[in-house]
Amino acid sequence: MKYKFSEIVDISKLQIIMEGFYATSHIPSSVFDTEGNILIAVGWKEICTKFHRVNKETKILCRQSDLYINNYLRDKIINQETKVCYTCANGLIDMAAPIIIEGEHLATVFTGQFFWEEPDVDQFRKQAGRYGFNEKDYLEALKKVPIATKEKMDSFMDYVSQIAEMLAQMGLARLRLIASQEKALQESEERLKTIIDNTLTEKKQLEKDMYRSEEALKESEHLLRKLHKVAHIGSYVIDLKTKTWRGSPELNELFGIDETFPHTIESRERIIHPDWRNRLFDYHARVIREKILFDYEYKIIRINDGEERWIHEIGDIEYDNQHKAVRVIGMVQDITDRKKVEEEVVYLSYHDKLTGLYNRRFYEEEIKRLDTERNLPISIIMGDVNGLKLTNDAFGHDKGDELLKKAAKAIQSACRADDIVARWGGDEFVILLPKTNINDAEKIVNRIKESYSNQYVNALSVSISFGWDTKENKDENILTVLKSAEDHMYKHKIIENESMRGNIIGTIIKTLHEKNPREEQHSERVSEICQSIGRVMGFSEIEVNKLKVVGLLHDIGKIAIEEGILNKPGKLTRKEWNEIKRHPEIGYRILTTSHDMLELADCILAHHERWDGKGYPKGLKGEAIPRVARIIALADSYDAMTSERAYKRALSEEEALAEICKNSGIQFDPEIVKIFLERVLEREILHFTY
Repeated sequence: MKYKFSEIVDISKLQIIMEGFYATSHIPSSVFDTEGNILIAVGWKEICTKFHRVNKETKILCRQSDLYINNYLRDKIINQETKVCYTCANGLIDMAAPIIIEGEHLATVFTGQFFWEEPDVDQFRKQAGRYGFNEKDYLEALKKVPIATKEKMDSFMDYVSQIAEMLAQMGLARLRLIASQEKALQESEERLKTIIDNTLTEKKQLEKDMYRSEEALKESEHLLRKLHKVAHIGSYVIDLKTKTWRGSPELNELFGIDETFPHTIESRERIIHPDWRNRLFDYHARVIREKILFDYEYKIIRINDGEERWIHEIGDIEYDNQHKAVRVIGMVQDITDRKKVEEEVVYLSYHDKLTGLYNRRFYEEEIKRLDTERNLPISIIMGDVNGLKLTNDAFGHDKGDELLKKAAKAIQSACRADDIVARWGGDEFVILLPKTNINDAEKIVNRIKESYSNQYVNALSVSISFGWDTKENKDENILTVLKSAEDHMYKHKIIENESMRGNIIGTIIKTLHEKNPREEQHSERVSEICQSIGRVMGFSEIEVNKLKVVGLLHDIGKIAIEEGILNKPGKLTRKEWNEIKRHPEIGYRILTTSHDMLELADCILAHHERWDGKGYPKGLKGEAIPRVARIIALADSYDAMTSERAYKRALSEEEALAEICKNSGIQFDPEIVKIFLERVLEREILHFTY
């Protein structure tokens, strides 16, 4: 093809279209020819305009990236729906769609300068040093680069592809017009030399070709209007002389009006949200005064339903010979959804998602801001929720989250409006109290304790350990006060935690037995069998008592197993059985939270190990299994075999003993089996019945 893209498309009109795309999407875009020359660039971010495409080294990398995408599209083009997404070495994303006219790739529409996810700031900090960028300005420019979802960018890429297709159609129409005109002119010249009478026929043919070209242009305009409708864009023209305006149907829909609405500047002011009217008027005056592009985001109130919406307006003001503004031509896009996302991002950047309190980032900024002499004395309270890990292990993370939310609510309800309450970490909270002495801080702690005194999660009372300290004079370091409050908190936690953990373990056992009364009876029988075996084996009374406790607690981990699985009358599925097999590990984690129970935890963990090493959870073998766990394994199995279950009948004592003999040296410790058969049962030490 002998024509270049810039020769067959009006670049100035294309500039307006691309600026409209930027106004709707807020995503930078550009058009390159196939040699990598920039024909149009709209909305490029500072990270490119002030750094990447200015620096000698990075400019070469950008040029290579542009040519790579161009070459990739040239080699891989199949049809006009071809698109490419390219990730630069520093994580920036570029997307492109080809402009193809008569099968030839003449130019490329680019969009990009965004991330899929939060960028690695350290990487860009290193890059600033490598290329001599001002680090502060460079990182500020980085913050302005948006983070987009793939779904959103797919939508924008569809828009870009449609623009590329529209430009191709416009270019094709132009080419056909040029070609038909050249052909008509050539044929006219040839025929004029020979047959004058055919002039009229040639003229009609020319008119027909021109009509077809005009129809193609109309189709392109129709496509553009359709794209505006999809993107919720309305266009308008304001006559500043008559103080009237005209808008597209899309604009009327956006404003919630119809053609009967008075299209005057005064009436249009009714649509502007009252909080934004003065700001918008001031900005409009500045645009006229400085002769700059009108580009502003503000809120409106729709006329038909009173709904508040965010819009982004972009417009160009025309001036007469006396430099007086006479007309405004522009576009308006509904950006309410984007604003909601932005507001949520801002909210989450300073708030904890679970509790709704401020997060650590906000607190660290506030403590710097409030650390002034006029706020003295400044008190800091640190709080740590007791038993969070145990609650998570025993009842699941949903209950752990409930515990944190109730603690947060109790803390916030007892604090004053100006107090800063933040979630410091996983189970830690911090309260910043300006103009508060240490006595008042202690009163606030007591109010918090009173607030959560009747709060429970699965029968567990909410408990928080507190520590506090106060900055009295300006020379004290506020961070030292924070550390002191934290140290006091940990001292209180050590004192309060142990008794609380014992109470929690008791509550867990009670809750388990309430969920499944059969488990309580089973645990008591297993405990008695364990004690009987221990006495015959010559255990001391302390060791026998240990067997008693571990027998009662051996299935404590089942508290975290779904009740429907524990009480299922039929055969368990593989998934359900795998869930049941988790209970020794859960029981181990619960008991290790208490120093008094540490010695029992390993026995609970191993009570489903087998003598042959085929048990769970660790696959321990023989003597590697704790002796107490081997005793529990035998007692547990014997009671399970001789007890009636909904899904199986109870075995007789003879059948159960035969099964135990059969698995001696396989599942059970053969020595313990021998003691159980010859000395425990024969002496009739077991006095309970089934």
